[in-house]
Amino acid sequence: MEKKNRKAREREARTEHIIDVAEVLISEKGIENTTMDEIAERAGLGKGTLYLHFKGKTVLFLAICQRGSAKLNRLLGRILAQDLPGIVLIEKLGKTYIGFIKDNPVYFTAFSYYESLIDSQNMVEGAIAERCEENAQEAMNYIVRALQIGMHDGSIKSDVDPRELGLIIWGASKGIMNMAYLKKSRQREKIMQGVEFSAESLFGHFIDLIGTGMMHPDYQSKNELKQ
Repeated sequence: MEKKNRKAREREARTEHIIDVAEVLISEKGIENTTMDEIAERAGLGKGTLYLHFKGKTVLFLAICQRGSAKLNRLLGRILAQDLPGIVLIEKLGKTYIGFIKDNPVYFTAFSYYESLIDSQNMVEGAIAERCEENAQEAMNYIVRALQIGMHDGSIKSDVDPRELGLIIWGASKGIMNMAYLKKSRQREKIMQGVEFSAESLFGHFIDLIGTGMMHPDYQSKNELKQ
């Protein structure tokens, strides 16, 4: 039994090492330009050994998505555990998200890759893909739960279904980050020409706008009186 456990630990450690290496290479070269041969060489493994752990490039990149989304959800979960008004929780969730992406751009690349597979209907079946989907749903649940808390405590207007409002926040957040990355990669330059912005400024203005739009008037009045 001990021998089996040791082998399992060694396999797990090698799997994590492969993911570590893949993250570094993607950061350096991008997903499209990163090959399994390069990952195997950088990891100090034979290609056959690499394929024992990951059957292909797509599965490996989904493992990065799964790792990143799990890390992000742990941060979001800590925010939601705080005893704060729902409107404040939404703001904190948003700032945590953008801070995470800023510090870990490789995960945003992996998230986008995962979504591109869904859009093109090329999603592979398997446990890793299922965990990516579960993590995405968990993140959405955190947003919806914060909205529900806000509607219950009176800090957020209750005239919109929290699930619909959650989708708006989720979709807009991804759009803002995509815009920031398009600028960084100098794509769509004509549209952005003459506009100076950063992901932080875009997201900050977005949080301000959506926060004002969904804030309950009574809550807003009370906070204005306190100032």
